[in-house]
This record gives sequence, C-alpha cells and structure tokens, in this order.
Amino acid sequence: MKRAVLALAVVGAIAVFAGGFSATKAKAYGGDGKMGVYQIGVSFNCDNRTLCVDPTTGQPSLGGFWGWLELDNAAPDGQSGTGGDGQFAGCGHGGGFNGAGHTTYDIDTWWIAPDASNGGLPTFFVTGTETDTFRGQSQSYPIDESTGIPAFSVHRPLLEMFGIPTPPGMSTNVQVSYKPAR
Repeated sequence: MKRAVLALAVVGAIAVFAGGFSATKAKAYGGDGKMGVYQIGVSFNCDNRTLCVDPTTGQPSLGGFWGWLELDNAAPDGQSGTGGDGQFAGCGHGGGFNGAGHTTYDIDTWWIAPDASNGGLPTFFVTGTETDTFRGQSQSYPIDESTGIPAFSVHRPLLEMFGIPTPPGMSTNVQVSYKPAR
C-alpha cells in the first residue's frame, strides 16, 4: 500500500510540475501555419560496385547524398508558390568524385508540372540559386529546372514507385509531405 501511495504522489507531483509550463507553438517553417508548405526529404546510397560506376572512368563510384527541401507560400491549390530553401550533403568514394560536398538551394518560385524525363509524373520545378561547396570552394549559379522529385505524398523507396525492386547495395528514398495553409 505504501508503494501505491508513493507512486501516486510521484505521478501527482510530475503532473503539477508539468502543468506549470505553458504550451508554446513551434516557430518552424510554414509561417506559424498561415502558409501552405511542402517538406521533402531525399536520400540516395549506393554501395553496389557493379551498379554505381563512374561513366567516365568505368570505376566504382560509391557513396550517396541526403537532404531536405522546403517549398513555401503554396497557392490555395498547392500547385505553385514562392520561396523556399534546401540543404543537401553527399560523399563519394572512388571514380571521379572523392570526398564530401554540400549544396544549398535558395528557391524563388516553384510549380508542379508533368516531367517527361520523370515518366510524365507530376514533378516539382524550381527557379532560384544553387550553391555547391566542395573542398573549401563554393560556386553559385541560377537554376530553372525540374527537381526530379515526384509531387505527391510518398514515403517509400523511389524505385518501387516504378515497380522496380531496389537492387542490393542501393537505396533511394523520397518523402514528400504537404501542409496546407490554415
């Protein structure tokens, strides 16, 4: 009985202590919920020496890239918007690219349209600036192109979307989520 009373007292104290903190809203992307926003996560890894080959040298080129992209100010239909950014990092081992690199995206405008090079799927297109950094050197240039990322909510291996089993030693995943304005 003493244990039950002690446990109840501890739970009560925790509840009182936790109740002393007021709930605050997170100040994350999306203008505190006032704007529609897409959140996109991408990862690609390849450790398959047969499939991941540098086309120039014919040597294995292993490694991958990982990152996120966020697209802001979606129109009411969620098909276009203004603003956004992204961060990607990657590394390569063998072939022509050895080492780690970083890419930053500053998005001016974005829209969704069918992309013939992506099987005709609705795909995110962007304009803005891309900045690539590799071995202490940075280069920025304008972009106006397809991202290659399908524009629908998905969280699974990308090849499986096309009915292709993912080969051993390779992984390509995309996660797309949309939060409409409220």
